[in-house]
Amino acid sequence: MTIHENLTYPDDIPNTYVHLAMLLASEESAAPTTYSANLEARYQRRQELTAHLSTLESAMYDLHRRIDHLPRLPDLEQVRWARALLAFPNLAFLEVDTDGLYEDADILRIVLADKRGTSLYDQTFKPRHPIDRHTTHLTALTPEMVQDAPTLAEEWERIAGAFAGRYMLSFNLEFDQNKLRENAERYRLVPLPIVGACLMEAARIYFHRSAYPKLATICTQLGFPLPDHPNQDAFDRVCGQIHLLEAMSQGITNVSAPEKDASQESIAREDDPFFPEE
Repeated sequence: MTIHENLTYPDDIPNTYVHLAMLLASEESAAPTTYSANLEARYQRRQELTAHLSTLESAMYDLHRRIDHLPRLPDLEQVRWARALLAFPNLAFLEVDTDGLYEDADILRIVLADKRGTSLYDQTFKPRHPIDRHTTHLTALTPEMVQDAPTLAEEWERIAGAFAGRYMLSFNLEFDQNKLRENAERYRLVPLPIVGACLMEAARIYFHRSAYPKLATICTQLGFPLPDHPNQDAFDRVCGQIHLLEAMSQGITNVSAPEKDASQESIAREDDPFFPEE
């Protein structure tokens, strides 16, 4: 058996190191060569030193590779952050449905719930333009559901009351804030100050992602899959946020979940309106 074959026996690695150290100490203390036989023996020892060192380097490379392929542990700071937020008595989870992504988009629904999933505010609004099929697919809202709903301006005071004193979590808080600000400016309403944080950004750091993850994808990973579109509505996503924060507070990164049909999962990933995928 060659020295390199010993790599299949991890218990031999300490012995290899000890033997290498002994050979090296012997060679370090050896006197200069005085005859040819002594020189041959010295060369043989040097070759043996190199071979043993190569064995250890290969073993170390294999260990580094295995360590590098270990599953990433969740970001500990985000675990502590999630635990602290769940202790907030005024914590609330926000979802905002719109009929588009740009500045002219109307808000169609606002859902606000506490950490137990109890609704604090849930209202649909009548938009300026009829809801199209794509919007219905993404939001589960039909034209009939908003036809007789109040306008956003008519509900603004109640929205402000529901938001008051709350620490808000939203999966893509910047999007929700922008849509609330844009709609307030359009209807000349008093802006709503929002104190809170972005759960999407926290999840990106928690899972060590380079890009923003999708809520539906993470919920499936955590064993709490959201309904597929077009049956997934704003309240489903609020519940997904709650489960995500709870999982983060426990350091959970992956839980076995029922397998989805591949074509349905593909559609869900492409159509998730609440932002970017990796």
